[in-house]
Amino acid sequence: MLSRRAFLASSGAAATVVAVPGISQARRQLDDPFIAYDAVGMAELVKSGDVTAAELAEVVIRRAEVLNPALNFMATPTFDRARENATKMSRETRFAGVPVLVKDMVDVGGVRRTDGSRFLASNVPVQSVAYTAALESSGLNIIGTTVVPEFANGLDSELYGTARNPWDLEYSCVASSSGSACAVAAGIVPLAHGTDGGGSNRLPTSACNLFGFKPSRGRMLSGETYGGHDVFKTNGPISRTVRDAAALMEVCEDPKGELAPMGFVEGPSSRRLRIAYTRQGASGFAPPVESVTAVQDNAVALLQGLGHDVVEIAHPINGEEYAEKFRWAFLPKFAPMLERAMQISGRGPLETGLLSHMAATMMVEGLSYTPDQIAQGLAYFESMAGTYADVFGEFDVIFSATSPVETPQYGAIRHQDDFAHKGVDLEHILSMTSPVNAVGDCAMNVPLGFSAETGMPVGSMFHAPMGHDALLLQLAYELEQAQPWADQWAPFSAKHIPT
Repeated sequence: MLSRRAFLASSGAAATVVAVPGISQARRQLDDPFIAYDAVGMAELVKSGDVTAAELAEVVIRRAEVLNPALNFMATPTFDRARENATKMSRETRFAGVPVLVKDMVDVGGVRRTDGSRFLASNVPVQSVAYTAALESSGLNIIGTTVVPEFANGLDSELYGTARNPWDLEYSCVASSSGSACAVAAGIVPLAHGTDGGGSNRLPTSACNLFGFKPSRGRMLSGETYGGHDVFKTNGPISRTVRDAAALMEVCEDPKGELAPMGFVEGPSSRRLRIAYTRQGASGFAPPVESVTAVQDNAVALLQGLGHDVVEIAHPINGEEYAEKFRWAFLPKFAPMLERAMQISGRGPLETGLLSHMAATMMVEGLSYTPDQIAQGLAYFESMAGTYADVFGEFDVIFSATSPVETPQYGAIRHQDDFAHKGVDLEHILSMTSPVNAVGDCAMNVPLGFSAETGMPVGSMFHAPMGHDALLLQLAYELEQAQPWADQWAPFSAKHIPT
């Protein structure tokens, strides 16, 4: 247990200036006494009186100030708000004042929300949605929002740029929860909020060697201003430990939802599972690259060693058809935003100055679809509910690579790019994760290996039917115990910064 004297001594420790490869400014090595604690562990320190919420806030703010200039995970800091809230936090709450970061795609009352776009750069919601209200009621103290690609599309935005991967600054963190995953991998916070609309809690955690969970549709309290649930997107945890994710899901669960309340999942189950392994990925796309498949094959051996029955099957989704119907069904929904940007600027769709070229070309493509194509796309997704029924009639869980490709390098997809050229690359990256969102099931990324090709993390995805979130968490606890990952630290983090 950390004593208050030890905290005060270490919090005033002198920082060491180091040079960071590829970064023009020097960074400081942090001497941080809390780096080994997850969010539940930090809360226990507060509840025991060994540290205060205000002291924790200062430690985390210091981490952010030191590391954000190099990593670019922070969208809008809320340090003063966090300092004020820390003085009001009750030690009787679940998290007792533990600092957290929230993705810049959900409403927090009084905090700017931009969705990574210039178009929304001055948007400040008045009220919190139910999800973030519950998050704060649980004692989590928001110190800021995290960088997202523009409207969750691509890998960066004109407004914020790209979060750099703490495992290698030349790589991205992938998908729209990239800033949250970057911050957790860098040790800024042990737990962060993300939204997953096509894989955005699983893909960034795969890239950053973290645990990421996409809850079943309707499991969590609403993150939407209208109080309902988006067909694709849900809110969920990005964390270093499974218990942090389970605790966040407990406090943000909807007690009156259609799914039976899950509560706090404490640990693994003795139940042995029948697991379907989709080694080749979705048809219509190239299969996973060899370095990614090698990690999954090793994971199969781990699962079998734990007593689970693993059987290879063909993926039930035609990925090429899925991607086409997704474009038809959802890209036209951006038309009102594009029209509004044109009205404000008085310019053409690619010259508004409010939307990046990537976003604008995506929206223009959406306008090109015929009413028949749009109807076909919507009908396709309405019929998807039973797509996995045959598989889940025989198996408990579907297992695969989280993404079929290696983590993209920094700058691989930029906001200056044309969607017609880069859209297919994004669809390939999301080809394993996105169909789970379409049917509303639950899924998680578990960090079980590194690429022999690049040395970057490679995640494994586990997918269960809607409502079976607890089963996945139990399996995650078991995998965490068998092959621990929380002590695997990125080389550029609050744990240690390379010279």
